[in-house]
Amino acid sequence: MSIDVDRILRLLDQSRINQDVLMAHDEARETFRLRTMRARDAREFKWIVTTYYQHHVRHAGQGTASEEEAFGEAKRLLDTVYTKDPFQEGYNVALRMGLDGSQGGLRDVINQIADTLKARHLQKYMDHVYFDHINPLSKTENMELSRAFYHRFGPVLREFGFEVDEMTFAWNTRAALEYHRQVLEHLFGIAKKI
Repeated sequence: MSIDVDRILRLLDQSRINQDVLMAHDEARETFRLRTMRARDAREFKWIVTTYYQHHVRHAGQGTASEEEAFGEAKRLLDTVYTKDPFQEGYNVALRMGLDGSQGGLRDVINQIADTLKARHLQKYMDHVYFDHINPLSKTENMELSRAFYHRFGPVLREFGFEVDEMTFAWNTRAALEYHRQVLEHLFGIAKKI
């Protein structure tokens, strides 16, 4: 099987990723209206995060979730995001923020859920690009992609002082693709400012 480097690079194009992967998440966040930065009580907080989670996954085209599923997943997300140390309960930190309006209140809680769902979707997309277009167990395919990638971008990398060669990419193809995507995202952000 021959690696289609052009196709892989097209899939990693930042405008394509924005359009096909990320935009729906940003739209989901923007179309959800919060009436207040604070919930009246824990019950209303639970209802808001559950409703938001359901809204977000539905709007982003990731299916629908029952109320119990949505709350369970939203709680897991908040436990992960707001846990600073192993002894601190993340959901309770988010709940406190949602009740007293501190540190951005409900808006920050909703933003954290949105950012986590967006990051997960981007990770799935990158896994799709890598695992569907490259056999990770094939040294030949990884070397072929690495050789083509380094042939195109090696001079640029050397100019910026990166001490890498095609073997570096061959042993870390997945990381190289993620790095390439991040560089394109950075350049895309700079180009938008110009």
